[in-house]
Amino acid sequence: MNYRETMTRLNNALNTIDLAYAVIAKRHGLTFNALMTISVIDEFNDVTQKQICDILHLPKSTVHSILLDFIDQEYVTLEPGSNKKEKFVVLTDKGNGFFSKVLEETQHFEDNILAALGEDTCSFLLKTAEQLGDIVKNEIAEISDGEV
Repeated sequence: MNYRETMTRLNNALNTIDLAYAVIAKRHGLTFNALMTISVIDEFNDVTQKQICDILHLPKSTVHSILLDFIDQEYVTLEPGSNKKEKFVVLTDKGNGFFSKVLEETQHFEDNILAALGEDTCSFLLKTAEQLGDIVKNEIAEISDGEV
């Protein structure tokens, strides 16, 4: 097996998925990272900026800029959490109205591609991708002195 070629092909396939999300985002005047941020906010209840950073592996400054833009457009608000520093990111009615169209298009895209693969292939792909993620995390920990 040519490992370099395999990683190149895998990266190309994953980049194609990201490209599809970027196209959807652009159609709605968003960046790829903004779309991913909205997806996280929609999927998880009571999510904080730090949790968004952790889930998406994005710097705090990037997520903060995205959220500031959303706050300026009145799409999200920051609600107090259990302590002074913790604030939950919450969609406003205006945000729900705007992002529902984006999320609906995203869901339609995801449904179509996963249905085309079929349930058995999706299960295998998910199991394999999660296994790959664990292996990658272990390798990152080794090359970065335990910091992932």
